Amino acid sequence: MKNLLINYISGDKFLEKLDLEVYFNSLKKIKNADKFVVVNDISDTNIKKLATIYDKVIFGEAPFYYVYHLFYDILKEYGHHYDYAMYIDTRDVIIQKNPFDYMESKKDKDLFLVCEGMKVSENDFNLGWHNILSSTQIFPNNDGVNNLITNGGTIGGKVKDFMYILLLAITNANRKSPGMITDQSIYTSLYPYLKDLKTVDYCHPYTSALCATGEAIKYKNIDIQFINGEACNMQGEPYYLFHQWDRTEFADEIRNKQKNTLSFSI
Repeated sequence: MKNLLINYISGDKFLEKLDLEVYFNSLKKIKNADKFVVVNDISDTNIKKLATIYDKVIFGEAPFYYVYHLFYDILKEYGHHYDYAMYIDTRDVIIQKNPFDYMESKKDKDLFLVCEGMKVSENDFNLGWHNILSSTQIFPNNDGVNNLITNGGTIGGKVKDFMYILLLAITNANRKSPGMITDQSIYTSLYPYLKDLKTVDYCHPYTSALCATGEAIKYKNIDIQFINGEACNMQGEPYYLFHQWDRTEFADEIRNKQKNTLSFSI
């Protein structure tokens, strides 16, 4: 199978961060996918360096909240070459195992969404985003505060299904509102409609090893183990992805292991 990983990087200062170096080192674990990066406000020098890591560097001079438009355009142009596609954040992600191996092992699943393991009502940021989205809806979900949060920084699946959910984010976020409608609030609002579909894998950290997210770990909504420098479930199995690791008590240990290896500069 042929797969595609998409990243987004904005600003040269972003490339100076040790946390991004952690991500780049872990990126080497993905060997069965082409890697594209969308860049915004990056110097020519750093674009050349990124070209040694990624198969394609794409100029997408647009703010972060526009990224799902950019991802859709990439898949529209290149998606027919690939079976699976995935977007993951960069600076706060560690790839512990290859997530495409996980998706390919689930032959009956077309879309993979990461459930953070907490409800909307249990997190102030997500509750705020939910309230903004609900204020623009004619028929808001009265029980939406009890939806399980769907992470906006880790999403993947078969190309056509990935494109469909990007379209939902694009069209639903394109409305006047008192604040920004985030992709995460859109995906979370879809939880009651998608959770029972047999072709959708809602990857909860207690029932799936795809991803653990630091926000839920930080606020004790979920428990994990940290074994030999890796985030693992309570059975000791390493997660494929450790997202938002910088928000957890393990961040200093991870950074200390990586320090003095920076290779990017303005």
